[in-house]
Amino acid sequence: MELINILILVSAVLLILLLWIIVGVRHFKRLKKEIIRQWEILNESLRKRQDLLPNLIETVREYDQRQEELLEEMIKERTRAAKEYRPGAEKMEFEHDLSRTINEVLNLGKKIKPLGTDTNFLELRKEIEDVEQSIEQKSKRYNKMVRGYNNQRKNILLRPLAAIFGFKVINIFEVEV
Repeated sequence: MELINILILVSAVLLILLLWIIVGVRHFKRLKKEIIRQWEILNESLRKRQDLLPNLIETVREYDQRQEELLEEMIKERTRAAKEYRPGAEKMEFEHDLSRTINEVLNLGKKIKPLGTDTNFLELRKEIEDVEQSIEQKSKRYNKMVRGYNNQRKNILLRPLAAIFGFKVINIFEVEV
């Protein structure tokens, strides 16, 4: 009789352990899937901003040929940012550089009066500012998801599962707009 009780107890412990593993791993997979979905949404806005830049470059070229070096820098930064798809330090660095250059080019409208009054330039400026607001909102949502995931990794009950099954820390995406 005692052997049956021991077997039942061991079976119950193993069942609880198995359920803990299944539920924990599924939880992490669901969080990672949601983070990937949020990244896709954010990256779509980043690409939308990149798609507006050729028009901005051509508009600025019409008014000031002396800014060619700045425009070439923007083209290189746009290309680097577009090639890097995955979230991470390089993508953040490329987007920071691109944001800085975009702001420099948009500030040319204050220095070059005819450019600052051009309707095409003003429309592009407004579109870029709208997209940048969208990027800021979407990056906040993405970062909130990542922080939640990273906090779950620190949970005392889930920490062993994260370590065993390789659920690594994900970096937040900070973009300057």
